[in-house]
Amino acid sequence: MHYRMGSSSSSNSQKSWGSSSSSSDHWSAPPPPIPNAPHLHPVSLPMPITNAPHLHTVSLPHPNAHSYQSPISHQHSSTTHSSMMVLHPLLSRGPNMMFNITLDLAFVQLRPGCPPTRLWELAVQPNVSRMIITIPGLPAWTIEVVNPHGVTVNDVLLKIRETLNRGVSSHEMQMQPPHAASAAIDSFRARSRADQREHAQGVKRLDFLSPKIFFFGLTRARDGSDSWNIHFSQNV
Repeated sequence: MHYRMGSSSSSNSQKSWGSSSSSSDHWSAPPPPIPNAPHLHPVSLPMPITNAPHLHTVSLPHPNAHSYQSPISHQHSSTTHSSMMVLHPLLSRGPNMMFNITLDLAFVQLRPGCPPTRLWELAVQPNVSRMIITIPGLPAWTIEVVNPHGVTVNDVLLKIRETLNRGVSSHEMQMQPPHAASAAIDSFRARSRADQREHAQGVKRLDFLSPKIFFFGLTRARDGSDSWNIHFSQNV
């Protein structure tokens, strides 16, 4: 027998979903019960709870997973024992060395009998990894010394010179009192008169300290913090 595509007889034999069936199309009777089948009791389903809070899925860690603890930050210094800090003698206030902040650290001179290796000793006991040094009269130019292995005397001297030998921008110059800016310009001219290379670099922060260009030691800040004040002298 051959089938012809698109014939009217074939189209009439198809039924669409939801179409009504003829009276002869009925469901067959249910099958007879199966012998020895277990009897199933009806189970009452729980009533839905209205206004129940929405619960989010939480992933539980694997039983064999290692427990994680948040890292605890440690500080070398705190206000608890800050009053017990002992500053290295070379950094204490007084003429303990000759350190001209306009010159390189190679020109630092120590007292007779003081070995240069003392410059590599810890700046503070107990050990600290960070020191904040403020300049009285110039609070905007804070000196921050950082060494994760412990701040040394050499770290302090190096950061002092690095910070104070930076150039002063026009905005910073305008923020200074007129008499201080005028004195700094005079200091700059006197300092760079014989050195065209220095003259090309312009006014530096150290020009605001002139004529006090020698390091004269550190003292504890009086505000109760862990910071230090730096002092300078005109001569040693």
